[in-house]
Amino acid sequence: MSHHHVSLPPPPTRVVLPAVVRIVSMLAALVGAAALGWAFLNGHLQLAWSAYLIGAFFALGLGVFGALWLAILYLSGATWSVTMRRIPEAMTAWLLPGGVLAMAVAFGAHSLYEWSHTDVVAADELLTLKAPFLNMTMFFALVGASLVLWVVFAALFVRASRRQDQTGGMAATNASRVFSALFLVVFAITISIVSFYFLLSLDAHWFSTMFAVLVFTDVMQTGTAFVAVVAALMLATGTLHGFINENHLHSLAKMVMATTAFWAYIYFCQFMLIWYANIPEETAYFLRRSANGWLPYFLVLPLLKFVVPFLLLISRDAKRNPIKLVPIALLIIFAQFWELYLMVGPAIGHGAEASHGRLPFVEFATTLGFLGLFTLVFGWSLGRHGAVPLKDPALAECLAYDS
Repeated sequence: MSHHHVSLPPPPTRVVLPAVVRIVSMLAALVGAAALGWAFLNGHLQLAWSAYLIGAFFALGLGVFGALWLAILYLSGATWSVTMRRIPEAMTAWLLPGGVLAMAVAFGAHSLYEWSHTDVVAADELLTLKAPFLNMTMFFALVGASLVLWVVFAALFVRASRRQDQTGGMAATNASRVFSALFLVVFAITISIVSFYFLLSLDAHWFSTMFAVLVFTDVMQTGTAFVAVVAALMLATGTLHGFINENHLHSLAKMVMATTAFWAYIYFCQFMLIWYANIPEETAYFLRRSANGWLPYFLVLPLLKFVVPFLLLISRDAKRNPIKLVPIALLIIFAQFWELYLMVGPAIGHGAEASHGRLPFVEFATTLGFLGLFTLVFGWSLGRHGAVPLKDPALAECLAYDS
């Protein structure tokens, strides 16, 4: 590791969410609660629970991304990101409340999942074969265990980082690298379990070997976009003056661009392989999303999630200029909601009761509510500790970084 003699800027004060962000987040949470309440009170149980599932999974993905990104940064030795580390650390604070809220989807299982009805399973040969995995006992056991593991590893990362704030040295960094190697293996298994139960099993007859990988790309793309919004706003407002500059933002935006291209690659691969093989058990998923008015929603997704953000991010200026980067990152965050709506919406209702494409007002309001809650928890966590890990041995290298 090279040693740079860099004079440290004055230590920043603790980061507090601006009042306007807190107020908007609270309003978003209230709007989400109102939309959910309206759906429940009017007896639209499928609409209410599908909206809840979309919002809960959306926020959960942001929470687990914090731990995932920390693991990737530690293992890759990405010193350019040291001054941004508090952002993913604060994102992990959502995992405990967010995990509990996500598990509450179980209360709406009868409205969402065919496999939660014993009479339906008994009359369906395929669901009977899947029953040892698709049942509520296994749902609670496997999803609950996965979420607990996420919380534990996130706590290990954050605790090691706090210890380094006190003592300095490489011990905490080395410990975090060990945790990171273990976590990435655990994450590969647990994200598969969580995405299968919450999302894939909505289409309980469908088979896909790429679904968990697709959800992983969603988590990476949306998470890096959220970090980009926070870091760009910090740069624009001078919050971490001297600690985050255009070079750091440039590398972060390259991560956003890379994950955007990676999402397109995985999404296209899943679609192309299913289209080419033309196996009825697999094509049913996409046929359902191109019938009953869903086709326009389906066709818009690659534009929102890949074509537009990728083209806008190509220029060097867009990666270094907060005013240009923030809207692109917000578009990606919205596109994640759109994709979750396409995963959940067409799967609700079966046979003659198939759901029809429509503008997702309740779903969007509910997701905004979850995003508001997530932002409040994130801001609370961000303000509890020093804004920058000042005793990290790689800090000088990070400050001298030139992209």
